[in-house]
Amino acid sequence: MAKIVWEGNRKEFGTSHRSPPVPQNAIKIREGDGFIKRAIPFGILPMVICMVAVVMKAYLNKEPPVSPVYLIPAIAIGFIIALPLHEFVHAVCYPKEATVRVGLCIRKMAAYAISYYPLTKSRFIVMSIAPAVLGIIPLIGFFFIPITMKPLLTICMVSAFMGLISPAPDYMDIASVLRKAPPHALICDSQDGLYAYVE
Repeated sequence: MAKIVWEGNRKEFGTSHRSPPVPQNAIKIREGDGFIKRAIPFGILPMVICMVAVVMKAYLNKEPPVSPVYLIPAIAIGFIIALPLHEFVHAVCYPKEATVRVGLCIRKMAAYAISYYPLTKSRFIVMSIAPAVLGIIPLIGFFFIPITMKPLLTICMVSAFMGLISPAPDYMDIASVLRKAPPHALICDSQDGLYAYVE
């Protein structure tokens, strides 16, 4: 497992360190600025899946599966899943030689995991998609938990929404890597974007 450095709360992402220069033959596959806004379309399908799950559960049981009374604690738990835990899942996917800095930016209601260690294309894809498990597990739970357990159903559904939608920038990175990176490329992050290069 990688060396994980907890940075706590920061005003901005990546202000405690500078990325090393990328190799001269590297090609940029994603800009460093504004990628969160560009990732919004990648959250639409996960959101639709969660909404269909709620409608199906309500239809099959002839009553709403989610109770507004339990939304506040469910949102609090969902934020724990969607923010720091999501980033720690990214971090554990790096090899032991890597250093991954994990922290929060409470002012922006966001968290981050930053490492400038180059990953193979396949490992980068696994690292990027891994946090979606934090949405898949509660979504599966939502299907199997009885309708009488509305507090747990509400927590599962909110956690599924946040756990599946929060990786939208990661889904976008995967799409960029699949579309733009050469087959045997290494993928490396930097402060001005995501790069791919062949050694």
